[in-house]
This record gives sequence, C-alpha cells and structure tokens, in this order.
Amino acid sequence: MPDDASARPLVAFLGGAGDRLFQPCRSVFRRVEAMPEAAGCELLYAVHWQAGRVLDRIEARPAGALVRLVGHSWGGNAAARLAARLGEAGRPVELLLTIDPVARWIDPAFLARVRAGARVWVNARAVGGPHFHYSDVVAAIGGPYGEAPRRFADLHLDLPQPHSAFGAMLAARLPDGRSLLDLALQGPALAEPGAGDPIPA
Repeated sequence: MPDDASARPLVAFLGGAGDRLFQPCRSVFRRVEAMPEAAGCELLYAVHWQAGRVLDRIEARPAGALVRLVGHSWGGNAAARLAARLGEAGRPVELLLTIDPVARWIDPAFLARVRAGARVWVNARAVGGPHFHYSDVVAAIGGPYGEAPRRFADLHLDLPQPHSAFGAMLAARLPDGRSLLDLALQGPALAEPGAGDPIPA
C-alpha cells in the first residue's frame, strides 16, 4: 500500500459561481484545512469551471483510490458530472455530496449516470430560511436540481436554509448524529456484504 498522499482519501470541494465574490465554499474549505479531523485526507478546492483540474488529480491517483466529491451550487453540478464521467470510466467515487446543485438542464438519464458514478450519493436541497434571501433567487435563475435527485440519491435532504448557506447545510445531521461534513471527512459506512447497496451510516 503506498504511503504517499494517494493512500489518503481525496476530498475535493467544488464551489459555485458565488465563490468568486462571496466564497461560501472556499471559506468552509479554509476552516476544514485547519481541522484535526481532516489530517487523514488529501484536500482540494476548486470552483466549478476548474472541474478539469479535479479530474486530473483523480486520474493521477491509483485505480481504486478513495475519492469524495463535495459540490455546492454549480459546483454541485460539476461534481455530479465528474461522478458520472468517472463511473463510465469504471472509477466510481466513494461519496458524492451535492449541496443544492444548480444547472440549466438535467434529465433522468443524466441522474441515472450520476447514480452509477457514486457508491454513495447524498443530495441536500435548500428549501429556504424563514426570511427572503437573494441567493435563493440566484439559484432559481440558475436552475436548481430541486426534487429531481430524490429518486436517484441514497439520501435526499430538504434543509431549511438559503442557497448560499453552504456551511450551515454541511452541519446538517444524519440519522446517526454525524454531520454531512463528518461524512465527507470520514467517508460513508458501507453495508455488510450481500446486504445491498452502500448507504450512509
């Protein structure tokens, strides 16, 4: 087993268009870099238009190396597209975590390809906070995935947050008490052999 960075899970964060100015994903990534829990991971940050750089990093790793993709907004769509492409290449990612993904056009065939490209897919949908937030309008213009992933993802969460609240959505808890960020850093627990598809624990 190699003892270099390729032996550690690669956790790639992909930010959306808002990261250029407001940096909801990048600011979380900076906090994650300083967390002791992240020491066992190789971390990477990119914005959605840099998905090719993420793909290059993944393809440079040995076949079977663990990859977890965490994407927000258009970065969620970029992460989904990466997972679909990697699945078609026989290299499905261990975890795909899409946080209120946005794209101008998706269809069931694409979502099925995304499903096949991730051993575990968790999708979080921002359903809005108690007050108006401009980022919800921006996401609506961009074209949110909305309910579409519900039939494809292992877990679909509707979260009472505005679109830009990436950090707050990552703090959402799974049934076992772990947060979505914990899931990204620790990886999903897999079902027992023969017990069906992998599921978040």
